[in-house]
Amino acid sequence: MSSLPRALYGGYALAVFLLAALVASLLLAVVPGQTRRRRLGRRIMRVTLLLIGVPVQVQGALRLPDTPAVCVSNHASQLDGLVLFATLPARYTFVVRAESRRTPLFGFMLDRVGVIWMDRADARSGSRAIRTLIRQLQAGRSVAMFPEGTIRPEPGLLPFKIGAFLLASKASVPLVPVWIRGTRVLFPDQARLPTRTAIKLQVLEPVTAHGSSRDDARALLTRVRADMLALGHEQDASPT
Repeated sequence: MSSLPRALYGGYALAVFLLAALVASLLLAVVPGQTRRRRLGRRIMRVTLLLIGVPVQVQGALRLPDTPAVCVSNHASQLDGLVLFATLPARYTFVVRAESRRTPLFGFMLDRVGVIWMDRADARSGSRAIRTLIRQLQAGRSVAMFPEGTIRPEPGLLPFKIGAFLLASKASVPLVPVWIRGTRVLFPDQARLPTRTAIKLQVLEPVTAHGSSRDDARALLTRVRADMLALGHEQDASPT
């Protein structure tokens, strides 16, 4: 795309996103039942991506277990959560950093679809969130998390935090790695306008921890991160 078409598309796509957020907020405010609200939110996000001409392809969707599981994904853009939310079944509960709760419209919508808020600066918040998520898994729901915990404009897989892997090991449920491609181009960190591109999600084989200890969780983290790097989509961005 040259500069003018790119700017025109970006302005259009941003306007569609903002309008969709407003419509979603109004509907989520009145629709009863968390499951109904999640299904509604998923439909709105899918329609939004369709309207801005962004196809979403999912490879390996059948690998998602029907039983409770923990899904972990790379984190390249602020849109990753919305794309994953639109793609995963409605039974998935998302873990979101507490700072996002203050974002206009966005924070309200996330509250209405039942995300779990986690304050990364508060260790007690993390412990409470893990206990809440274990109860979610025991109730038959699944969980989605971004173990990198943050994003940056440059490509590269950042180090993983252990929370998602502790959760999967303590709850004795499968952990499902997912790689998202395209969102870093669509709306990279610090960008003002979206750029048109396709999005691809690759679901890897689920893995299970050998036990429930922290060492077991650490081994699970190491294995999953190695499997994701082996895809070859981005390099290891761990500090040397």
